[in-house]
Amino acid sequence: MKDWLNYFKNNRKNRREIAWEREITVAPWLRAPLIRSLQRFQVGETGEGHHLRRQAAKSGDADYQAAIDLFIKEEQEHARLMAEVLKKLNAPLLYHHWSDACFILLRHLFGLHHELLVLLIPEMIAKRYFRALRDGFDDPTLRAVCGQILHDEEVHVAFHMDYLQRVFASQTLPARILLRASWRLLFRAACLVVIIDHRAILGGTGVSAVTFWWDCGLIFDEVSAGIFSCAPTPAITRITQTLAPELSLSEAPSQPV
Repeated sequence: MKDWLNYFKNNRKNRREIAWEREITVAPWLRAPLIRSLQRFQVGETGEGHHLRRQAAKSGDADYQAAIDLFIKEEQEHARLMAEVLKKLNAPLLYHHWSDACFILLRHLFGLHHELLVLLIPEMIAKRYFRALRDGFDDPTLRAVCGQILHDEEVHVAFHMDYLQRVFASQTLPARILLRASWRLLFRAACLVVIIDHRAILGGTGVSAVTFWWDCGLIFDEVSAGIFSCAPTPAITRITQTLAPELSLSEAPSQPV
């Protein structure tokens, strides 16, 4: 996990410049759907991560604990970025939402490994959601915010993939098949909720419900294959090759971590 810790440390120092001095301009018919949608995503990123930190401490891996702490801080930074966008749009913040409460409850029912699987569900969906917003708006400030969050979410998913692959590698094939199938059902239920709750902004950015459903499924297939495969390529290697030179790793890993 040392390479991941190095990544998070460097990414904390190398963030995109956001032109907050500019006004955010969106089409009038998209303003209300965007506000409503961002409010719901923003409240989901505001947690302190106390339960996840306690679970990570049980791993006995100091580098992993430190990386989890920096991961949580990046999620909180996403909440801050979205809050700034909502402020520029003269919109209030939400302090609770039923969907966020459901995910918190599910995460707290399990130990670290299954909590991470639950945590990965909104992370995977966020990859497609913020790509839709980044590509669907012309405003440079909004695009920069969505681009930064999308960049981070790509790596967050890879980070959890690497850890979980090591964890589940020792499980029997039937156990992995059952867990993957159960996880897929939960993921698809979450996708359906997002499609219904955020249909206005998704449609406004040109992403149909069918496209969103299909693309999220492709993301899930890639992630689940990386976690439950017997001999996957380490995710940090794949993400370095895919996002380079955007990533700020101190050095490319020469071997699995």
